[in-house]
Amino acid sequence: MANTISPVSALRALGVAPDTYGPTINAARSPRDVEALGRALAESLRPSRPQNLVMWSTCDDAVLAHVTALNLDIPVTRASEVEGILSFDEPFAPGTRVALVATHWSGRRLSTLRRFVHGRGGEVVALGAVMASEALRDAADVPRTALVAEQTAGEVVQ
Repeated sequence: MANTISPVSALRALGVAPDTYGPTINAARSPRDVEALGRALAESLRPSRPQNLVMWSTCDDAVLAHVTALNLDIPVTRASEVEGILSFDEPFAPGTRVALVATHWSGRRLSTLRRFVHGRGGEVVALGAVMASEALRDAADVPRTALVAEQTAGEVVQ
């Protein structure tokens, strides 16, 4: 059966909540809607041929990243920061083509994660988000996608 749920409808069904690394979807509300967002993100990232998906370690973004990675048939690496120390749950090989995924990117979180991936030898080849943001728009050196425009996301989240 074809996926016919629009990203805006999926975001509206899931809602958005604050989390450690910024706004995140409420993944527990509807697995079907998370799947719709993950499939859409995967299709937007596919042309960049990522070999690994990296995301900040929050439970709801982990669900989104895993659905996205499943559709791309690639692994997921979770990044975390504890008391200023950054770490990955699983290392990746130098030269690995990496896509970064989040519900929403803030400038600080996106730039920190990009530097960390680069410092570990990865090559950031694409950025994906459910909701558009200024940080994502400003990262013009790699392909990037947002499933829902900033203004529309603001209307949905309110």
